[in-house]
Amino acid sequence: MKTIQILFISMLFCVACSSVTEEADEILAKTESQVLLKKDVLSALPISLSPEDSVAFIKSYVDEWVRVNVLYEKANDNISDANNAISEQVERFRKELYINAYEQLFLQQKLDTLIPQSQIDAYYEKHKNEYVLSSPVVKPTLIVFPVQKEMEIAHVDKLFFSKKEADEDELKDFCFVHCQKFSFANQWVALSSLTQELPLDIRNESLQVGKKVRVQDSLNVYFVRIEEQLNAGNRMPVELAHDNIAKIILQSRKVELLKNMRNKVFQDAEHKKQFEVFY
Repeated sequence: MKTIQILFISMLFCVACSSVTEEADEILAKTESQVLLKKDVLSALPISLSPEDSVAFIKSYVDEWVRVNVLYEKANDNISDANNAISEQVERFRKELYINAYEQLFLQQKLDTLIPQSQIDAYYEKHKNEYVLSSPVVKPTLIVFPVQKEMEIAHVDKLFFSKKEADEDELKDFCFVHCQKFSFANQWVALSSLTQELPLDIRNESLQVGKKVRVQDSLNVYFVRIEEQLNAGNRMPVELAHDNIAKIILQSRKVELLKNMRNKVFQDAEHKKQFEVFY
């Protein structure tokens, strides 16, 4: 029986490439009140699946369809809706689905998702007391080389510990060309995130602002310097608050846009006398 089922489903997949119109009325499963057509299953079939996975998908789809509809019919036979409570909920849910789909389409077409930095800064200034650090953050210079790159490490070591401004510029140029992992104090990161990237034997107290540190483990050599640091309780830099503020501004735009759209729909319907109120 199992072999017959597999052969049947395999044949079902093989004819999937034939004309859908020819298969339009072919029934794959039926219950007392519902019918599942082959075209409906094929329309849900992902095109990227292998033949074997497609067979499994079709069988799973049909089995689930039967289970759901048999259970629905059992429930429908045993649950009375004399006062239309379920029907009203179904109708309310149907309306909500349509409204939600329309609002999502409206937002896709009308919502401006571009948020200039000036708006981010303005919001931050107005709410800056709400943005407080819960843990230390730093702006680090971090350069990492595999231990095998001895020549590159020697050159970086010379430039990194030099006090000449020209050597610092040369260091940046050199890293851009030869180093796969580096940063030059261009963004704030959590101090804990930085220390996780470093060997276990280096302690937080070793990473002092302005102090240049060179550490090594079995895999890499690390050059580290903390350029700036803010501790817990200090105001969060606007760069770290940027994503959160952008989400707030975007959500505010969505709310305002939908509010205006709903009011306009109501006003247009009122102007065209498309509804009546009796009270």
